[in-house]
Amino acid sequence: MIRVVVVEDEALVKKGLILTTDWERFDCEVVGEASNGIEGLEKILKLKPDIVLTDVRMPGLDGIGMIKKVKENDLDPVFIIISGYSDFENARQAVKLGVCDFLVKPIDDDDLVHALENACSAVRDKQRINKIQNKMEDMTESKVMLFKEYLLDEKKDDYVARAIRYIKHNYYKDINVKSVAESLYISEGYLSRLFKNEVGQTFGDYLTYYRIKKACEFLRQPDKKIYEVANMIGYKDQHYFSVIFKKLVGVTPKEFREKLE
Repeated sequence: MIRVVVVEDEALVKKGLILTTDWERFDCEVVGEASNGIEGLEKILKLKPDIVLTDVRMPGLDGIGMIKKVKENDLDPVFIIISGYSDFENARQAVKLGVCDFLVKPIDDDDLVHALENACSAVRDKQRINKIQNKMEDMTESKVMLFKEYLLDEKKDDYVARAIRYIKHNYYKDINVKSVAESLYISEGYLSRLFKNEVGQTFGDYLTYYRIKKACEFLRQPDKKIYEVANMIGYKDQHYFSVIFKKLVGVTPKEFREKLE
């Protein structure tokens, strides 16, 4: 349910908005009301609503001033401004503050419906983005973020070091522990044991983590399609790539890119 606070100094207008608007139609509920900007600020800081309908001209603290103070307190509800007359200056300031809509009294029912539809859409967009951001914050504990790339001594030239270098130069190809072992002229089992003992991970896990880490780098390039990124790290099946990516990162490649944007 989307939470709404109404701030209006004209009692009849305020009660009319609260009592005659079909809030359920928009999946909204009015959680608070106020008669001036000072009281409105207190209610908003306390209740943290998703949408605020506020008059511009109010005693003590006007609507524009109230919005500025709300933003100074790191809250960002969607605002719908109401004015008693067409006021270009207030509209200009409202646009600068990112206000969703500007309504003129007497409020036309169709205009109010349109404003609420836009505001609710904006709220849902914010909720979706916040959900992705929360997931991205959880990435700090995701498997791919915990992946520590093996610190390779450039002078080292044993089988494990050569296998790590092989991964770095060929991760985008169809490789596995068997093909790498063959390139080193040793058995698959022997390389697997050496790799696990030295690196602390199986060859397959290390290759997968390395590929997904590279995918995160490539996804930062907006001109690259997701299927192209999949191919760039050795996955021909985009769906399989997305499954592996979400398993290790916590979000899909698309959600990861949306967060970056």
